[in-house]
Amino acid sequence: MSAVLSPPSPAATAAEPPLRVRDLSVVFEGAAGSVPAIEHLSLDVAAGEFVAIVGPSGCGKSTLLKVVSGLVPAASGSVRVNGQLVDGPPAGVGFMFQRDTLLPWATVAENIAIGAELAGLSRAERPARVAELVELVRLKGFENHHPGALSGGMRQRVSLARLLAYQPAIYLMDEPFGALDYQTKIVMGRELLRIWETQRRAIVFVTHDIEEAVALADRVVVMSPRPGTIVAEHRIDLPRPRDPRELRGDPRFGAITRRIWSDLAIVD
Repeated sequence: MSAVLSPPSPAATAAEPPLRVRDLSVVFEGAAGSVPAIEHLSLDVAAGEFVAIVGPSGCGKSTLLKVVSGLVPAASGSVRVNGQLVDGPPAGVGFMFQRDTLLPWATVAENIAIGAELAGLSRAERPARVAELVELVRLKGFENHHPGALSGGMRQRVSLARLLAYQPAIYLMDEPFGALDYQTKIVMGRELLRIWETQRRAIVFVTHDIEEAVALADRVVVMSPRPGTIVAEHRIDLPRPRDPRELRGDPRFGAITRRIWSDLAIVD
């Protein structure tokens, strides 16, 4: 599933951002003993903010998303979603993974309808919502196709539509375009920005691709090697709306990208 199975809740108050992480530490227990994954990490994500997280492999980027979604417990510290302490899957959080988790026996429309059902829409209300989202992610004409008949990029569009149907306050996206070819990844990034501009929900986007992070985000957070913590943050002051295809030639884009690479070289 691309969404955590709990109904969405009202937006957070102005006094507290939708996501607040404070002094978070995560430890995994195994046969070889305790392995610290995250250590003393703090992060706020404001309403409507697009935050990308980068860092070396194994630094805890995906673990952080799993803690926020209630799938992995914290060893210490706290995570609050819409002002509520996370101690299980929180209301109003949706999760999109690197590879689609579509039901292979269900059509495009049926897969998207799952998100609408989780959002609490009645059976009578769902077809209109599905039709709206099929149009939004540019899959009109494919409503009755099964995932096996779609390209990788089209399947990720269906996953995104299912997430949008759920209407979460916070989108957690764990390298959602990482398995796609370069050209399709750029197209999907452009589509995500187009939809985000209309929805303006908070997004936490994990990626290994520094250029992708800079092209999409309002802010890029850099994590250290394991145990992961935040070692740098960069405000991305490139104007919006953005087209990732055109940014590559912008000198400001190149300068920001080099600064982030420099941070990664320092912490590597």
